[in-house]
Amino acid sequence: MKLNYTEDFRIACKINNLKHEELIQYFIDHVSFYTFIGGEMGPVHQWATKVCIDCKDLFEGEVARENDNDIRRISLKYIKKLTALSLGDEFTAEEKMLHSDDLIEQWSQEMLPLTSYITELYTGEGQILYLSFEFNLLCKMNGVILEQLLQCFIDSISLANERAVNLNDMVEINPGMAVLLLILIGNNEVKHRIMPHQEIYKKYGLKLLKLDKKQREEQNLKNRIDSYRSFYQEWYNALNNLD
Repeated sequence: MKLNYTEDFRIACKINNLKHEELIQYFIDHVSFYTFIGGEMGPVHQWATKVCIDCKDLFEGEVARENDNDIRRISLKYIKKLTALSLGDEFTAEEKMLHSDDLIEQWSQEMLPLTSYITELYTGEGQILYLSFEFNLLCKMNGVILEQLLQCFIDSISLANERAVNLNDMVEINPGMAVLLLILIGNNEVKHRIMPHQEIYKKYGLKLLKLDKKQREEQNLKNRIDSYRSFYQEWYNALNNLD
């Protein structure tokens, strides 16, 4: 599978000390059908699932009719169960999440033998991605293909856009960038990872604060984004030169 790792995506991963496939896999793992139908899950599930919805709107995805009666029967059974779980008041939100995981697992065991869902993909960089049942399911239900959804996520990652848009006030939360933020603060392995080249981070952290002050006077959003993009590119190059 060929994915276009945009320059903004590469820069965001490098500066945040993340591997490309690590961030993409985190996104895949948190796409949630239960969230898609209105079930209450954690923030990362909500934002990852929002990327799916935005991708459907972007490509104007149309759901193809399922002709296999067994698949239709199984899907209807579990959609009803998950919907009832979401709307019911018998369990706490945390208990509902656990029950929803169990139902999704049961659904996948019944459904996967009947489908051609892809569970593993190799990227153009030779890395493997594991595609969950829910990821496959939401692609099918939203009328988008796997590569389109993965590319939508990659294209949504931009430190420059996020900084420029939300410099003065929180104007717009980008779902893909929300996933990036949540892996940094919510994933224990990533959160406690020692960042390399501390002197570079200190230097560019101070430069970023100075740039923020200057860009608050810039009214043209495109100019502001271009300024941040040049700054992050310089930071990225500085890190690469030390590797």
